[in-house]
Amino acid sequence: MSQKNEILQDRTYVEIHMMQTIDGKATGNFWRKPDVWQGIKDYNKLIPNLHTQAFALGRVSMEENNEEKPDLSKYKTKEKLEHEDYIVPLEKGAQYYLAAYDSKGTLGYKNNVRNVNEWLNDGSVMLCQIIEVITDQVKNEYLHYCREKRISYIFCGKDKIDIKLSLQKLKKLFKIDKMLLQGGPKLDGAFIKDDLIDGISIIIAPCISEGGDTLFNPSKYAEFKLVEFKQLSNSNMWLRYVKK
Repeated sequence: MSQKNEILQDRTYVEIHMMQTIDGKATGNFWRKPDVWQGIKDYNKLIPNLHTQAFALGRVSMEENNEEKPDLSKYKTKEKLEHEDYIVPLEKGAQYYLAAYDSKGTLGYKNNVRNVNEWLNDGSVMLCQIIEVITDQVKNEYLHYCREKRISYIFCGKDKIDIKLSLQKLKKLFKIDKMLLQGGPKLDGAFIKDDLIDGISIIIAPCISEGGDTLFNPSKYAEFKLVEFKQLSNSNMWLRYVKK
C-alpha cells in the first residue's frame, strides 16, 4: 500500500496493528503462551513496513506493563495552569511518539520516553516519546507533573476525549501523518464508533482464547478491503485491510 494513500490533510491517518486469536479475541490468556511469543516478535518486525510515526494506547493498556505511579503531592501549592496544550518536540534518541489516551491524567512515568518492547525482554528497543491525550478533568498537579518530566499533553474534550480532535491536534502540532492504534478493545471501539479507523493490520494467532474481549468493544459496522496477506512463523497469519 502506498504511503501516499496514508496521508490525510486534516488529521492523522490511523491504522490498527493488533494480534488476535482465531475466535477474534484481542485480550485473554493467549498472550503469555510460549507458542504465541514468536507471533509477538513477528508483530514487532512488521512495524517498519507500516511506516508509522506514532503509536496510540489507552490507559488500561499502558498500566498493564507500567508500575510507575504519579506522586502529585509536591505540586499541590503550584500556581493554576491554563488548559493549553504543552508541546515537546521529538527529542534526540526517540524514534516515535506514543499517544496515551488518559482522559483524567492518571498515568505515571519515569521520564518522557518509553521502550514499548520492554516487556518482551528480548533486547529489542523501540523508544517512544510520550504525548498525554487528556480532558479538562485533569488535575492541575498532573499538568505540573508532566511539565517537570517534559511530557507533552493535549486537551481534547471537556469530560470525554474527542477522538477526532485528538487526531487533528496530533497532525497539526506534532506533524504526525500516520499512527498505529494498539488498543485495547475499548479504545479501538471508540475509534471505530467515530469512523476513524483507516486501515487494519492484524495477526491471527493459531489458537482459541479462554476469555478475553474482541478487537472492538463496542463495535460498529464498517467495510474494508484486503490489500495484503502473508503467512508468518508458527502458523501465524498477517492480514492487512484499508477502509473502503
